[in-house]
Amino acid sequence: MNIKIVADYETLSREAAAIVASKIAAGPKTVLALPTGNTPIGMYKQLVRLYREGKVDLSRVWVFALDEYARVPASDQHSFSYFLRQHLIDPAGLGPRFDHLRGEAACFETECRRYEQAIAARGGLDLAVLGLGVNGHIAFNEPGTSFDSRTHVVDLAASTREANASYFPDGFKIPAQGLTMGIGTILAAKEILLLASGKSKAAIMAHIMAAEPAPAIPASALKTHPRTTWLLDQEAAAGC
Repeated sequence: MNIKIVADYETLSREAAAIVASKIAAGPKTVLALPTGNTPIGMYKQLVRLYREGKVDLSRVWVFALDEYARVPASDQHSFSYFLRQHLIDPAGLGPRFDHLRGEAACFETECRRYEQAIAARGGLDLAVLGLGVNGHIAFNEPGTSFDSRTHVVDLAASTREANASYFPDGFKIPAQGLTMGIGTILAAKEILLLASGKSKAAIMAHIMAAEPAPAIPASALKTHPRTTWLLDQEAAAGC
């Protein structure tokens, strides 16, 4: 595994943005899968800065969101689509080349099939950037998810709902379900970049590093991928 440990969150954010920018420089039509959550916000700020300074060309990049809350429309400020538009898509002019799971879809199974077909139509994912849940989930793939799963509907674990509720001081009630790229969808990406920051991720990172790949720890699936970079700050790497 390619494990990079950096000093702190700011350094992690700059390094993550540099990795993404380098990938785009090597392939201007790069297809990305991107996450939400606190961890990637710094990376998005750095990418927007690089874009505004003319140091990265995003004019042919295509972005897919990793996941979405079920029954939350894209226009809702609590949706993951809204989050990505706020932090990266709109500031970097990526709107016409951004696809996301529709939480308001009439039929979730149909929407999941549409998403898989849309990814395939773009030639598959070149780079999947992931955050890490405290229970080891990646995207919305909770413990027990099959490693060959494709985009699907998922029942969200209580720990996931509790962690995500902290992002919304207005008291937004986290839905019980989500839509997500499957682990198999993510593993089909040519490259994967996982970001982990802070003390809250130290225990699960130590567990992942020590364990054999198994569905009980979804992120352990990444150990089977030949081109995965684990980018950690010192706090997240403390137990490794």
